[in-house]
Amino acid sequence: MGIFDWLKTPKTNVDLLDDVIWLTKQAKFTGISASIGRCLAEPARPFAVLLVAHFRDCLEQLQAIVEQGGFDPQSVIVATAEILTGRSTPKLGSDDSQTVVIIVAERHPLQAHDAAVTEFALSLPCRCRLVHHVSLEDPMMRMFAGEWVQNVLQRLGMNENEAVESRMVTRRIQAAAQKIESQAVSDMAADSAEEWLERNCPDLWREVQQ
Repeated sequence: MGIFDWLKTPKTNVDLLDDVIWLTKQAKFTGISASIGRCLAEPARPFAVLLVAHFRDCLEQLQAIVEQGGFDPQSVIVATAEILTGRSTPKLGSDDSQTVVIIVAERHPLQAHDAAVTEFALSLPCRCRLVHHVSLEDPMMRMFAGEWVQNVLQRLGMNENEAVESRMVTRRIQAAAQKIESQAVSDMAADSAEEWLERNCPDLWREVQQ
């Protein structure tokens, strides 16, 4: 891309960060809690930290993080991705002098649901930092990338309490979502990613369980 092409590129208010990958779910939620603390301690403190879940089991984990961490629920807001596209959308930021940090605690098996969160961020009048946290124990990682990523992390000498940010892993997750989308027979609601896959992509789910 030349300099003139760069000048023509439309500016965006959203900084899309690479996925943060953890070895276990427990490490993931502990890491999210630590990330909230770091955000709130920044000199230019964000207007709010928005924690997003696609499924109820993850939502309950995020609510526990806020409660146990003693975070101000006015500054650290927990919501489902579905709410962000509905009428009950939380009011976040008034202009580009403010920043909202959006932490999505899981990937949805269908890319459209993750894309809806990005669209929500783009619709805000303020600046945003958007990041997804995933673990090797998450269903999509177990199905398509768990062993591959685990080998990479082991070569890096990482332990359970460390994470890695990788664009390669982000691309692999997106490729997995495309495969799921091609085999999904529906998009019925579910309380967890595992239940969603079992209901909506039964053949593929049975295949990876064998």
